[in-house]
Parts: sequence; C-alpha cells; structure tokens
Amino acid sequence: MLFMDAEIKKTKQERPIGLPTRLFATKKKMDDYKAADMRCGDLTQYCLQEYYQLNDISKNINPFTHPNRDESARILFDEFRLLSDSFSFVGPYKTLIRSLIDHMQTNTGETFTDKLMNEALAEHSSMVDSLNKINKAMIKLIDWDEEIYPRKNFFGLEDAVMKSVLPKFNKKADRFNGLTISIHDTWSTQITLESLEIAGDRYKAKLHYRIQDHFGLDDADIKDWLYKQFRIFRIWFTLQRWEGYGFKPFITEMNATMTIEGGRFDKI
Repeated sequence: MLFMDAEIKKTKQERPIGLPTRLFATKKKMDDYKAADMRCGDLTQYCLQEYYQLNDISKNINPFTHPNRDESARILFDEFRLLSDSFSFVGPYKTLIRSLIDHMQTNTGETFTDKLMNEALAEHSSMVDSLNKINKAMIKLIDWDEEIYPRKNFFGLEDAVMKSVLPKFNKKADRFNGLTISIHDTWSTQITLESLEIAGDRYKAKLHYRIQDHFGLDDADIKDWLYKQFRIFRIWFTLQRWEGYGFKPFITEMNATMTIEGGRFDKI
C-alpha cells in the first residue's frame, strides 16, 4: 500500500505544466482606470495657478483668458506636438508620440495600440534579462528524461521572472527616439507561457508579454522639478487636468510573443 501511495504521489508530481499558463503578473492591475494619472478635468484654474504654480503654460496663448475654449485647445495641442519633436527625432519610433497626442485630442479615452509599440517592445534590450532568466530556469527544471516541465516546478519559472528586470523604456537612446516620452516606465505586466516543446535534449517555448502604461500625468509628475521645467509637460497637464478642458488620458498597450530555446547541456 505504501509503495502504491508513493507511486501515485510521484505520478501527480510529474504531471506536466498546463498550457497556456500565466507565469507572472504585477501587483498593479491591467485596465486600471482609477490610477492617479488617469484623472481628468478635476482641477480648477485657481488650483493650477496657486497650488501647482502653472502660470507660464503656453508660449502662444493664455488658456485661462482665451475667448474660445475649442480654439485654445487646438493651439495647445499643436504646441504639444511641436515640443514633442525635441524628445523624438531619431529612429523608427519617432512618429509614435505624435500619434499618441493625436489620440488624446480625439478625447475618447480608448485604449491605444500600435504595431510600432509592439515592435519596440519585442526589439528592446530590456527584454533580455527576463528571457535569459526564464531560459535558465527551463534548462534547470525540465524533466529531460520524461520530456516534460513538471507542474510542481511552476514556481521556479515564477521566481525567475520575479528576480529579473522587467521591460521598460529608460535607456539613454530612448530619450531621443520617442520611447521615453511615449511610454517610459510601465504600469502593468503579464507574462504567459503559451507553448512548450521538449524533444530529446532540446526545448522551445513561446512567451507572450502583455504590457500596459498610461498616457497621462499625475501630481507627482508635474511636481517633479525637472519635468516642470519643460513647457510640454505644463501644457499636457493643463489639457488633461484643468476642468476647462478635461482631455481624457488613456491606456497604452503593447504585446509581443517571444521565442526562447535551449538545451539540456547548455551552460547556465
């Protein structure tokens, strides 16, 4: 009986991991419309000028005294786009920030997706760390004799991601190619193991990265001394947060499916 119990227990332990399976999700949730940087139209002129000290907003107009609200918003958005070029003037992603500003001007608040963002995520150097750590965990924890990844070893993959640096666009080059101002840090990340093939001494896996950020500013952003020096952020904050405009911030979403592979005897 004890022998049979041991065999049953062993069989349960050696069941393969189910697919697809989510390996990791940040504490911050997807589709979080209650985040501080998703507020809009919640501040008065007095609050902007006295509390946030936003008096010199635009080079072209005073939004608080301009006689036509729609016309003043259009002027501010044109200035917003023009100023964004200083942060986005090289590389294949330089048009991304203008697309985001255009989307904000439509004022729908709908989630923004773009193939350029997906490509930027897939090709960015910050992807390497998590992929490498997942690869090492795979090589170490696969049951190579049974050609399965045991379900009991799931937490080895989760731990690998937890110890890695997640993708974000904060490299020096990103300050000029449009990625830092468009996305910069990220709000929520999910990593899913979509498929896993093990044959002999080799494996191949597909991992799906789903990442969201918010195209919006919160109090901490505009109170940051450095950010506040740039007119672009003063315009952005006013368009979003002043009750006279209230242009809606929105979620930006990136998706990338990455392939990793390795072998039983690879050095890790």
